[in-house]
Amino acid sequence: MEFFSGFSWAVPTAFSDAVALCRFEQGDTLYDIRKAYEESWAEAKKHIHHWLQVRYPSHAKTVAGESPGGVFENNWSSEVRVDLYKDFKKVGDGQIQTTQGRLYTALWTGNVGVLQMEYQEPRVPLNVQKVNRKLQETENRAGEFSQGNQIFVMARDLSNKISKAKYSKVFSKLRNHLSGDPQVLTPKLAGLNDWNVIAPTIEIAFFPIIGLNQEGVEALVKEAVYVPTKNAKNEMFKIAAHGAIF
Repeated sequence: MEFFSGFSWAVPTAFSDAVALCRFEQGDTLYDIRKAYEESWAEAKKHIHHWLQVRYPSHAKTVAGESPGGVFENNWSSEVRVDLYKDFKKVGDGQIQTTQGRLYTALWTGNVGVLQMEYQEPRVPLNVQKVNRKLQETENRAGEFSQGNQIFVMARDLSNKISKAKYSKVFSKLRNHLSGDPQVLTPKLAGLNDWNVIAPTIEIAFFPIIGLNQEGVEALVKEAVYVPTKNAKNEMFKIAAHGAIF
């Protein structure tokens, strides 16, 4: 079983849509440690400190796309009710009525106190589109990988199917021009400012390139990611919406 490494709790990648949309639903059960999924239940119970089960809302049919940002932000403040357990004893007398954003933050940081409405309202994390526009901040780290050649840098959201597909398309287009495997780092290690407010599912990929100038790199990235709008009079492609070239 695979997990999102950026969360403090053990959040399996099977919850990709819930994470991408910030919408956990009735029946979702999450534990604070991977052993809950990997060991026998008798063994796992010795290590679980907190776990929770979502009681509301009921299931919806929404599927995460490339730009769920508006949906994510709308869901951030929406209601969710959970049963929370500490050392297998239920916390409180009934369900905890909280928000999807508070639940997401609790899973991210490990601080279950944020579920309580009197706790300070957590900030909505930066999504992949916003991070792609901050990638000039990675220039120093990019220079370490480029060895004086061109390098393309992009953000990838591991909870987002289309974001991951975009990464694969870029990799496919650039593959024959790479000087080595792409280097994939956390936002912190990539040198981004305010890395701690970036969604925990986001990684930064560096593609070190040989034999191409900047225009050549941009042309290949465009081939990989750009789909013209039907009947558009002007070309709308901007490399900054997809990454950065150094």
